[in-house]
Amino acid sequence: MFETKVNQMKKISILFILLSVILLNACYTEEGKDYEGKVMGYKPIYSSYETIRKVSLTDARPIRQSGKIYVKDGYLYVIEPNAGIHVINNFDQKNPKAERFINIPGNIDMAIKGHIIYADNGLDLVAIDISDPKSIKILKRIEGVLPYPKYPPYENVKFECPDSTKGYVVSWEFVELENPKCYR
Repeated sequence: MFETKVNQMKKISILFILLSVILLNACYTEEGKDYEGKVMGYKPIYSSYETIRKVSLTDARPIRQSGKIYVKDGYLYVIEPNAGIHVINNFDQKNPKAERFINIPGNIDMAIKGHIIYADNGLDLVAIDISDPKSIKILKRIEGVLPYPKYPPYENVKFECPDSTKGYVVSWEFVELENPKCYR
């Protein structure tokens, strides 16, 4: 009886694997297929690695697009994707005041522990002391620990394959492309 149940489990496992393979093959994409001629798609916009690594504190500026928000010690820290972090004084919750902007090119995400913001900066991870939100200090940078952008943030699109030797991809432009090699 035990041997029969083991055989049944083996058969079910094999059936599950076969169905998985069939379903995965049904999700075929055209990635890597060359497109002949001109088509609309996305072209990467590059910035030099030197420019990307320039983190600075500037005057407050309007939020163009918001991302993740953290609340810490009466301040709001609001990510502006690919640009940096807005520092907003929220002690008077009826009248929050934008105080500063931490310019962090390529920034998408952050975490705060104690008085340290950990933020992505292109390919790097930076630790920034915010014990005085009006005056920041970069404590540490770990270079090259984050992945290079391989595709635009859209699906079912053709695009020019990124080339890391040209710099870091900071955005994507929708343009006419000649024989693009990449698809997502």
